Amino acid sequence: MKRFSRCELTKELVLLLTFGVTILLLYSAFPDYYYSTLDVQAQLQQQQPMLGIKIISPSTGQQVPVGELIISGTSTDNVTSDCTVYADWNNTKPFQTATATGPGGVNDYSKWTFTYTDDYHLITNGTNNLTSKLSCVGDDSNVGTANLTKFYSVNVIGVTESSERQALDEEAQQNNGSNFSSSPSFPSVTRGNDDNNNTATTTTPPEDPTIYWDLEDFD
Repeated sequence: MKRFSRCELTKELVLLLTFGVTILLLYSAFPDYYYSTLDVQAQLQQQQPMLGIKIISPSTGQQVPVGELIISGTSTDNVTSDCTVYADWNNTKPFQTATATGPGGVNDYSKWTFTYTDDYHLITNGTNNLTSKLSCVGDDSNVGTANLTKFYSVNVIGVTESSERQALDEEAQQNNGSNFSSSPSFPSVTRGNDDNNNTATTTTPPEDPTIYWDLEDFD
């Protein structure tokens, strides 16, 4: 009986020892894997550039004439990065390629412009959503910059020339109307003394255009 108990106890010790050694081995190997994974993630984050794009003109909420419109903007692109700027109207695809105007030449989208024409879409009456897109693509050796995109949008109000002129005319009428009295004044008429030494009187002509004569004028 005692031998059996000792035998079971020995087996339990062996199992515990084996389990403990396995845990120690895994623990000793895990930090290397954990920290190596963190190093890879940190390297990828360092490789990823800070992307940005913005429409400078027009600004959101601005009124613009219907028809053709030129927009301009900036981005974080430069001559060394492989990026392109695109634009669209009211999410109408495909995106249209903008024109690079940066100091680095035709591939420098640090400054850019795009013209909405009838070849793609004109600005219409009412709200127009204009979106710019910065797209950067890297090669296999630079996975940190592969397929990164940024967007920037503005909403502008398209107005026709007639409606704009009407608004200006209404504003001008309101400004001019404040300079006039609501009721016109009439000039006063003064009569001199007659032969009977009557006192001079001042009268205001009535609105009725009929002429009234004083009988004393015929005495």
